[in-house]
Amino acid sequence: MALAPLGVIDLSFVTNTLIGQLETFFPTSPLWQSLLAAGTTFPVSFSGALPDALRKEAGCQLSLSLVRVTENKHLRNSPLAGPRPQTLPTQPMSLDLYYLLSAYADKNYQQEQQAMTIAMQFFYQHCIVHTLVTLPGVGGPVNEEFTVTMEVESADEMSRLWQAITVPYRLSTIYRVSVVLLSPLAPPASARPVQLARTTVDPALFPFAQSGQLIGSSRSIVFASPDSTAVSPDVVNLDYTPALVGPGQRFFLYGAHLNQAGPAPAPATSFRVYLVLPDSSEVQVTDQWKVPEPNPAVPRFQTDARITLDLPVGPVGAPPLQAPPPGVYQLRVGSDSPPEPFANRTNAVPFTVVPRIDVTVAPPAAPILVSVGGTYTVNGEGFIAARTDVLLETIALAENPVAPADGEFTVVSGQRITFRPPLGIASGRYAVRVRVNRVEAPPSWWIAV
Repeated sequence: MALAPLGVIDLSFVTNTLIGQLETFFPTSPLWQSLLAAGTTFPVSFSGALPDALRKEAGCQLSLSLVRVTENKHLRNSPLAGPRPQTLPTQPMSLDLYYLLSAYADKNYQQEQQAMTIAMQFFYQHCIVHTLVTLPGVGGPVNEEFTVTMEVESADEMSRLWQAITVPYRLSTIYRVSVVLLSPLAPPASARPVQLARTTVDPALFPFAQSGQLIGSSRSIVFASPDSTAVSPDVVNLDYTPALVGPGQRFFLYGAHLNQAGPAPAPATSFRVYLVLPDSSEVQVTDQWKVPEPNPAVPRFQTDARITLDLPVGPVGAPPLQAPPPGVYQLRVGSDSPPEPFANRTNAVPFTVVPRIDVTVAPPAAPILVSVGGTYTVNGEGFIAARTDVLLETIALAENPVAPADGEFTVVSGQRITFRPPLGIASGRYAVRVRVNRVEAPPSWWIAV
């Protein structure tokens, strides 16, 4: 698993960073420059090993040895990777490192003290250390910093430390390096943003009427945005509830205790479908609109919670053989008498018949309508002269019953509209919006001006 871009993965990196910067500082220090001018410089060896490993080495040995590690008590419970505490695998370990700085030059006490002087001067002047850390699996270096401070240790504490090292006591001091973070594992990737959410419930769990009850109509559509390409598709899914449906298109009724048709002696109460017209009269559309499907493996399978309906293809006209003109209607289910022993009707739910716009390209191809000589043609079903509106985004076009001029449209037939955009409109893409009887079709075409 990848590491989080935080901290270090190896404590020896901190030791090597301090020793490397100390070694770089040595030739530039004022004391070393004065020794250089006097011709009294001496060789100095830098090491991160403990003093007992260097007791037989010649010359002046300057060691910075990691002798103790503790957890930083101030940051051990602090959330560092988000607004709330993290689990242990993704929470970095916060450490304080304690280093023993010592010098040894056998009998040459001056070299020991001069080396210690320069080293302490370095840590005093560079109490905040900045460095770049390269972590496996993390692109690019990570900026890290930690502080270096001299610790006050008693003579007894230092004596016990040197006894543990098993070499004679020598000139030394303790430095604390804080806070060093051990790089944790990278937290798991966040979930992708929700693109589509659907909630499905079983209406039979609720106290619906036993003879059948509707809760609504619905239709799903899919279309591509004008920026969609095969390489970078931008396909949109929309669920319209109440349903927006055009001639020849499928939609669904949802409810409970539907499709009840017997067998005897059970009453037939909800297997027929009725269209309620704006004048409150009704037309039975069961045989012409209802899609009977007894096979559960088929998506349009009829259940007691859903009825599948197809509007007639066109032209629009008198139902049930034809789709009604665009407008807002209602549907209900029930039964007739005779042959049933009694007539039954459920509640009514709305749906909207809209003009159908035919789009001749399939997603992810961008639905950009192309003109011929500056005139655009929209094909479909349900267009009605004097009752149709065409807009380019919010720019309304004027209707011309003969032929469109600039800024006008013509309803050629119930299946075709031609239009021309106005002169002087700004360059860009415009959605083509078609309304009939004040109901608007779902998104379909765009034009590029």
